[in-house]
Order: sequence, then C-alpha cells, then structure tokens
Amino acid sequence: MQFCVMHRRHLLTAILSTLLVLTLMAGGAAAQGAPFSVERLVVGTDVQDREPVGITDVFPAGTEIVFCYLEARDISQPVKVQMVWYFGEEEVARVPLSLGAGARWRTYASKKIGDRQGNWKVYLQDDADQVLGSVQFVVE
Repeated sequence: MQFCVMHRRHLLTAILSTLLVLTLMAGGAAAQGAPFSVERLVVGTDVQDREPVGITDVFPAGTEIVFCYLEARDISQPVKVQMVWYFGEEEVARVPLSLGAGARWRTYASKKIGDRQGNWKVYLQDDADQVLGSVQFVVE
C-alpha cells in the first residue's frame, strides 16, 4: 500500500515538473517572437512630462479618469498595439496605439471611470490580439 502512495506522488511530481517546463518554454518562445519588450505597464492618475504620475493599483471612489502607461524597449519595427480595458469581465474600451521602431517608446491611454467601482484590468495586445502584458487595479 505504501509503495502505491509513493509511486503516485512520484508520478504526480513528474507530471507537474513536465507541465512547468512546457509552460516556461512556451513563455520563452512567445517572448522571443515579441516585436518589443514591455519595460513598464502601469496605471496612475496622470501623465506629465511623458512620465506616469500617481502610480497605484487602488484608486479611491470618485476617481474620474485612469491612465495606463506603456514604456516599450527594443522595438524592432513599427508596430500597432491596443490597450483593452475591462471592468469586471466586460470589455469597455479598446484603444489603438502605434509604436515606432527604436530603442525606447512611451505612450499611454486613458479611460473615464464614471461611477464604476470594482475590479479593472487593461490588456496590452498586438494586432493579432496576443496579450503582451496586463495590469489590474481596483476602484474602491
């Protein structure tokens, strides 16, 4: 009986290890094929002098607008991306943005919050809807 329990544990450990390796390999392959690296993807209360201000993941009730800021590095060629805003599980906005080729590019999009309190997320996607990054925040 003890042999069966130990055998199952070893089998489960082997399966989990294999899944972890496959997940890491898939993530590495996706990162290698990306047209740029995401240096920063943050949300805040404003953007001033091309830098995010008031970076946080919790905004007080009554917050009127939230800014999602992207700093991209090593952009191999001009590329179009989009910031897709979700309130809960509902898509509420899709903002297209263009990045030029170069060592560094900064851009942002904003969203009027209104009276929508709760969980929000922003996905950075390429033109094939592949998720390149994401950020989550809460409006209390």
